[in-house]
Amino acid sequence: MTFDFQTWMRAVWTSIMEPSDSARKVIDMNIPRDALWMGLALVAVVNVILVVLLQMISPAPVAFQEQGFALSPFGFVAIIGVFLALFVFGVFYAGKIMGGQGSLQGTLAIIVWFQSISLTLEAIQVALVLISPAIGSIFGLLSLGALIWCFVNFINVLHGFKNLGKAMVAIVLALIGTALISGIVLAVLGVGPTGGMA
Repeated sequence: MTFDFQTWMRAVWTSIMEPSDSARKVIDMNIPRDALWMGLALVAVVNVILVVLLQMISPAPVAFQEQGFALSPFGFVAIIGVFLALFVFGVFYAGKIMGGQGSLQGTLAIIVWFQSISLTLEAIQVALVLISPAIGSIFGLLSLGALIWCFVNFINVLHGFKNLGKAMVAIVLALIGTALISGIVLAVLGVGPTGGMA
């Protein structure tokens, strides 16, 4: 089976238009857990690259920079990496609390696949911003809506819920828990909004 740009974009499009079927296929692939953790690390790095590119072509306002929010690439990687790793466990346990049946490996596969889709749309947005910031912004809003729809369906399939409302509650719980714990972990590691490692 050949794998090229067109095949990838078709897979991304299918995941957005038919998220439930795509989630089942991703989980059924049974990708080894070590490979999935490596994939998660990779998407964290790519995420940072895209954020840096977006800042270069659409820099943050001076007022925002003056508040001490500038981060080194290493700081970005640390924050995104820690958040994603904890989010995997957050989604897994939040689903369990809600009566879900998803496995940790399935959760990891879903998060990695979702991040891959998200990064693809983000890369397209970066390209569109170069053409027209306005078009890039509109695409960003549309992408956000599509990603939310996609992820809710992914979690619904992962945990075997019967309705999307339950999946949304699980996601909110996971986000809250992940934000709280990652804040503590990053503080312990000395990573803050003032430029990376303290």
